[in-house]
Amino acid sequence: MAHERNHDALNELRPELLVFCGAVGALGNIAPLAAMLMAIAFAEHDFMADTISDLGRGPHKWIMDTGFYLGATGMLALSIGTAHYHIGRFWWSMGVFMLALLALVITLLGLWDDLTTQGDNWTVHVWLTFLLGPLYLAGPLAMAGAIARVSTALRGAFIASAFLWIVFATGFKLAPDSYDGALEKIAVAATLIWTLPLAWILWRQGRKSLS
Repeated sequence: MAHERNHDALNELRPELLVFCGAVGALGNIAPLAAMLMAIAFAEHDFMADTISDLGRGPHKWIMDTGFYLGATGMLALSIGTAHYHIGRFWWSMGVFMLALLALVITLLGLWDDLTTQGDNWTVHVWLTFLLGPLYLAGPLAMAGAIARVSTALRGAFIASAFLWIVFATGFKLAPDSYDGALEKIAVAATLIWTLPLAWILWRQGRKSLS
């Protein structure tokens, strides 16, 4: 009976939705890195010392802000896609919520880009960056168990993404200003080890269902 229910659930998948969410999820998660490279080309940016948030200020801030919003769109697409293609139970659902919350936080990071502090008071932007830590850690770990049904290699990739993220994100917060920017960029790149395979799975499943 359980097998029949799973088979019926797969038959009810909307392949066009999965293809769309997979494509938007992939492009959206690549967009912030593309925006960062574009902003670096126009702004005076020290790759080692300056942070991604630094690119969100000044006359070219619109480039990085656009990258933030496209990144949030990608996360929202992954959240919708994984909610539809639900291959796990409680922990997969938690991963879906982590993706949705990441979409919200990334959007707010683009809206609140003021880094100026007054005394010991942190800005909204700084507080939001601390929210990214547990979300990018919990998201791939929550989904790692269920993704093993698709590929054991992907399970390892999801765990590796969480591990690399928390190591380099923590290093970014603790490192001197002279090279914290490089650690932040490595941490962000590590998240793609989770999000891009997830987008590919949605796209592949959608294409498979269409055929």
